[in-house]
Amino acid sequence: MPRFVAGLALCFAVAACGAPPPPVVSGDLRLPTGARVATLVAPAYDGQAAAATCKPFHRVFAVDGRQLTKDLDGEFPHHRGVFVGWNHVICGDATLDFWHCRNGEAQRTLAVTGGSDASQVATIAWTDAAGGEILRETRTVAVRPLADGAFALDVTSELTTTQPSVRLGGDPQHAGNQFRAVQRFADADGPKVDYVRPAAAGAHGNDVWTGCRWIAAVLPMAGGPVTVLRIEGDGNPPADWSTRPYGRFGAMWRAELTPTRPLRLAVTYVVADGARDAAWCDATAAAPSRR
Repeated sequence: MPRFVAGLALCFAVAACGAPPPPVVSGDLRLPTGARVATLVAPAYDGQAAAATCKPFHRVFAVDGRQLTKDLDGEFPHHRGVFVGWNHVICGDATLDFWHCRNGEAQRTLAVTGGSDASQVATIAWTDAAGGEILRETRTVAVRPLADGAFALDVTSELTTTQPSVRLGGDPQHAGNQFRAVQRFADADGPKVDYVRPAAAGAHGNDVWTGCRWIAAVLPMAGGPVTVLRIEGDGNPPADWSTRPYGRFGAMWRAELTPTRPLRLAVTYVVADGARDAAWCDATAAAPSRR
């Protein structure tokens, strides 16, 4: 049965001033077999521990339980799991950074419903240093079993604003919806991630790519490689991609929101054992989905 997650009042009670509170795990997503494949980590925001609590993210696991994504540790601690943000959010005269969240910006989780074998929905307020709301996000994540032991995570962000205008911008290395693999691949002596791209992909230097419906990361995990295929939703704005050898990859979009012009972004991550090739990626990206 779907497991409904309680409100976040308990989360706020746990936060202690002066010391980073433990991550608040707000619910798992599981396959019909019972295998856990994703977990939402939604810390209660604490200004005294802002770096650790400034945004929610999803851990992602292989079917056999291996964790594929990094938490708060390691290189670039603002990279964590599957996460969303932009380093240039312009609202009036202010430019805010919801990627690093270094100047009081925060993504505050207001409510979480669903989970387990159902869609999980998180309501998130993107706030400035004074606590004023710049954006409201409804982030929905659902899991689907696929053939050959693979599974899909459908991630949808619906963004709205009450501000006259909010512009989302920045660069592909610091914006959008992105996946950060485990720290091991960033270590100096660690293996590096390989990428599979469509034939039409256009290279622009500094690991930036355009013209891609999908890109796949082949993670050299202990116990055997795992492929993570990221697929753009059909209705998304044009995407600029970034693919780093240490396993942070994804795409960003540029858009302007107003009270009458919301933004919906859809991304699917397909996780499969083994090193999959471009033919498999093409076929998987072309299959019907919930995006």
